[in-house]
Amino acid sequence: MTETIADALGVSTTVVWGLFVLIAVQLAVQIWALVDLARRPRVRFERKWIWALVIIIGGNSFLGPIIYAAVGRSVPGEVAAVEAGEGAASNGERTRRAVDTLYGGSEGR
Repeated sequence: MTETIADALGVSTTVVWGLFVLIAVQLAVQIWALVDLARRPRVRFERKWIWALVIIIGGNSFLGPIIYAAVGRSVPGEVAAVEAGEGAASNGERTRRAVDTLYGGSEGR
């Protein structure tokens, strides 16, 4: 089969195998991006269908999945909310909880 394709394209079979590998990697990256998109509760700009189009249409050059991974996956404010602990506790409260977890509760003091 590779010889037939190589003859039709006028290239060596090594080039044909390289193209097969490149196509397989491209499809794997597109599938990963689509699965990641489906599993995420939120994406940037809140429009998953737009990111699906970017991944599918731009997937022919690897650009779609790369743009999604670089831009679409991160939701502004998500990192800040996680770092701030959703505003649930102050630094002193978190320190007290950490000490209680490590050394037991404050009942015995």
